[in-house]
Amino acid sequence: MRLTIQAHAKVNLGLRVLGRRGDGYHDLLTVMQPLDLADELTVGDEASGLVFTCDDPALAQNNLVERAARAYFAALGRQPRASLHLAKRVPVAAGLGGGSADAAAALLGLNVLAGQALAPEELLRLARGLGADVAFCLGGMTALASGVGDRLRLWPDFPLLHYVLVNPGFAISTAWVYNQLDLTWTNERRGINIKRLSSRLLSWDDILVNDLEEVSIGAYPQLAGIKDALREAGAFFAQMSGSGPTVFGVFEGREAAMIAAGQLGTRHGWWVRACSGVKA
Repeated sequence: MRLTIQAHAKVNLGLRVLGRRGDGYHDLLTVMQPLDLADELTVGDEASGLVFTCDDPALAQNNLVERAARAYFAALGRQPRASLHLAKRVPVAAGLGGGSADAAAALLGLNVLAGQALAPEELLRLARGLGADVAFCLGGMTALASGVGDRLRLWPDFPLLHYVLVNPGFAISTAWVYNQLDLTWTNERRGINIKRLSSRLLSWDDILVNDLEEVSIGAYPQLAGIKDALREAGAFFAQMSGSGPTVFGVFEGREAAMIAAGQLGTRHGWWVRACSGVKA
């Protein structure tokens, strides 16, 4: 048996950093939305062990798909036996959650092949052990995330927005961005106020802030130019997703996004895609 799973990228519509935790990670509050931009993971039975292939040679080793597969079979108490082929469409280290989406797709696909051997709660436990965004990618819909990004409140009625994504063609390490983040602005009063957002309806002003932009744009000023270019192309809002370097613009509709993507795709050698939010 073989099946193909869509591994949807995501954008962080907002990302607030509340402070550093004792374990070295950071407490966050973020709203994430899945996109119709997706990698494709084909999962099948394999008699000879775990076989992973990818159309991007850079991901042949040290990838989250294999880690997720090994974690899944360990939870079953079985030797890994599966074939996994990843067709990569989402840029790597781009702030779009591609690796996390691939890991979630591996967990979901393997669980189908195993006859849903693990309950959703067990898949969620495995996802949290693989990375902060993997739990979100299991859910398939917009969510408000807290903790390190793994405590989720699904938001099924959040509007599905239309985007243009622009990636300048280089990667930014998420760990590096967090290590450079200046937390001197964090104080108890601000932290309490932000945490209250998780218990009430958020306004756009609450959501549309990314505390990581200062670091990434400070190191790569061209990202500010991409924000300006998106606004000039008609976006009513533009912001970096996650730790970057991908910047997204929000447009009034799909047609407006497609026109803007066509304009921006001819400039600077950027990777540019028009896409929309989805609910799986």
